[in-house]
Amino acid sequence: MGFYMGGEAWHRRHAIQIAAALPETREDALAVLELARELVDSFLHGPQRPVEPLERERGVVVSLSSVTNGANR
Repeated sequence: MGFYMGGEAWHRRHAIQIAAALPETREDALAVLELARELVDSFLHGPQRPVEPLERERGVVVSLSSVTNGANR
């Protein structure tokens, strides 16, 4: 019998992996999760612009880092 991981178990496994990598303090962990939510909303599911042929040839670097309230964590 093959192993099947339903949607709920799959999401839970990923949540455990993410939680294991979070900072120790509750405040820092929640800040990281909020920034991750913003990345998903804006970067992963935001509108995508077409890549110009020249950019495709030379490559483009996209930064995922941001500065919030003038402080880096």
